[in-house]
Amino acid sequence: MMDKHLSETDQKMLLKEEEKRWPNIQVPVTLSDYFAKLTKPELSTIRMNLGIKGASSLKKQELIDVLVEQLPAALPQLLQAFDETRYQLLKQLADRGGHGFRPLEMHQLEYFKQRGILCTGTYNGDKTLVMPQEVLACFKRVDSSSYRDQVRKNTEWIKLTQGLLYYYGVLSLNELERQINQLTGARIKLGDYTAILQEAVSYYEELKTDTYGYANSSVENPDRVISEQESRPQVPYYPFTKAQLLHAGAPNFVDRNESYQAFVLFIRKNYTISLDEADFIVEQCVDAIRNGQSPAEVFKLLQQLLEINELDMVKAFMDHIADLHNHTRQWTIKGYTPSQLSPAKDASAEASPMKPNVVTFAAKLKVGRNDPCPCGSGKKYKKCCGR
Repeated sequence: MMDKHLSETDQKMLLKEEEKRWPNIQVPVTLSDYFAKLTKPELSTIRMNLGIKGASSLKKQELIDVLVEQLPAALPQLLQAFDETRYQLLKQLADRGGHGFRPLEMHQLEYFKQRGILCTGTYNGDKTLVMPQEVLACFKRVDSSSYRDQVRKNTEWIKLTQGLLYYYGVLSLNELERQINQLTGARIKLGDYTAILQEAVSYYEELKTDTYGYANSSVENPDRVISEQESRPQVPYYPFTKAQLLHAGAPNFVDRNESYQAFVLFIRKNYTISLDEADFIVEQCVDAIRNGQSPAEVFKLLQQLLEINELDMVKAFMDHIADLHNHTRQWTIKGYTPSQLSPAKDASAEASPMKPNVVTFAAKLKVGRNDPCPCGSGKKYKKCCGR
C-alpha cells in the first residue's frame, strides 16, 4: 500500500520498484532459472547469507553453478533457525506445490530472496511467491516432528528476547543468556541462540545488534541506556512474567496502557483524525519518552504533528504527556515506570516468581526533588526516578 505522505516522485519510484519485483514468471522454477535473472552482487549476498565459502572471486555463471550445487546442502542449517512464522509460510507454499501468495513486508520478501529461498513474480495475472524446486525438495526433507519441535523452541527464544528488549531496551549477550535460561528453565546453547537471533534480527527488524549486545530497534542511544541502568545497581530488572514477555515479543507490539489509551481518545476528541493516526502519534510520544526526551521535548514533537495554539489545550496536552511519562515502562529504569519507583510506592509489592532483590521504599517517605534518589543511584531525585 502506498504511503500517502510520500512525494509524487517517491511514489513513482516505488511503483517502478514494485513492477520490477513482480515480473511475469513461469512455475515451477529451478535455482538455475532464478539465479540467471539476478545480478552478481545479489548472488554474492545469497552466498554470504548461506555461509558458502571459497566462491567470492568467481564469475557470474561460475557462481551460479556453485550456488546451485551447494545451496541444497547449506539450506538445512538455515532452516533450523526458523520460527513458526517463517516455517508456516514455507509449509503453506510447499503444500500448494511450492507457490502461492502471502502478504509480506518488503524487507521480509528481501529476507527470503537474499537467501535463495523464494523468488517473486506474477503468475497467471497474480502476484506469486515461488520456492525453487531444489528448495522445495530440501524443505520437504527437513520437515519432520523433530524439526517442528526445534521451530517451536526457536519461536519461544525469539519472542522472549524481543519482549525483554522491548521493555529493557538494551541487554548484553550474557544478561540475555541468563534471563532466557531462567525463563525457560533450561540452559541454552549460546552458539545456537545467537544464530537464531541473528536471523530473527534480519527478518523482523525488531532488534539490532550493538557493541554491548542487542538492543530494541527504537533505541537511539544504547550507550546512554546502559549507563543509566548501571547507575542504578540497587534497582533490579523489573520481574516480568514469561507470559508478559511472550506477549510483548510479538511483532509490532505496543504497550497500550490506560494512560496511552486516554491520550489517544483525547486527541481523537479534539482533532478530526483517525484512530490509527492518533495511535501513531501517541506511539511516537512513547518512543520519545523511552529515549529520554523530557515532557517539554515531547510537546515540541506533538507541535510538529498537530496544531496546538490555545493555552487550555497546551495545559491539557502537558497533563497527558506527564501522565504518559509516569506510566510508561522505561529502558533506563530497567522496565519500571517512574510511578512504580516513586517514593510513595513500595517496590516489594511488584515481586514475582523471579524473586529479584527489589528495593523497598517507605510507603509515605517524602523526598525533595534535590534530595538523593532513594533508588541508590547517587543522583538527585529530580535527575533520576523523579524525572
